[in-house]
Amino acid sequence: MNEIITRFFSCSPHCKPEVLGRILRDVENLCNTFHFYCRDATWGVTQQEKLCIYGGLPIIIKKSNSDQAFLTPDSREKAPPHRYVLPLQIWLTHLYPIEPPLVFLLSAEQGCRIASNHKHVDATGRCHTPELAAWHPVSSSLCDVVKKLGQLLSAEGLIPLCFGEEGVSSSSKGHATTVPQRLCHGLENDDDGKQTDEHERCVVCFSHKETVLVPCGHYCLCDACATNVTHCPLCRGSVKFRQRVFS
Repeated sequence: MNEIITRFFSCSPHCKPEVLGRILRDVENLCNTFHFYCRDATWGVTQQEKLCIYGGLPIIIKKSNSDQAFLTPDSREKAPPHRYVLPLQIWLTHLYPIEPPLVFLLSAEQGCRIASNHKHVDATGRCHTPELAAWHPVSSSLCDVVKKLGQLLSAEGLIPLCFGEEGVSSSSKGHATTVPQRLCHGLENDDDGKQTDEHERCVVCFSHKETVLVPCGHYCLCDACATNVTHCPLCRGSVKFRQRVFS
């Protein structure tokens, strides 16, 4: 990871050794805290080179009153909250940390889209928080930005991803928007009462694994995440091609 970051910022005239050291520590702290991964990539139709940090952002949302309508008061108190892991990407330009990071939620799964009127996420998936608005090149950190984003989304009580025509609306305040089951991390019991097997989940977004990376042979990603990586997240080996596995 350090090699990727150093190579990316080597052409930045502002990136002196002390600045590069701070960037390396900041990214390493973020990746270790949230189990994120890092790669260099091109940005959209402009094909601008940027550094991409990606992974799953865990959030916890309390169950709505409608979910608990048939529970006794004692059962409501003990009812577990909804726990989700949202696919997140953070993009850094060559001018980082002078320029703030670009933080996006993804809607990579077919039929899933960004809700249109969420308080902290716009229709493109870009996240807006006070920490990003007040970004400072020296005192701000990526880890703090991601932590605060998770806290804001949890406190808001609304999932910014949805299926079909459903989305965030003022009438659904305090309720979790309908989201794909793939976003639910293995923290809640399945219908059969057994804990979800994390060994069967994508290491990036926690959906079900379905792709083998070649030539390293690691079976660790869903199809959507596999198309976005150039190096294996487990061994960091280069990915030559991807083999979909059908069960």
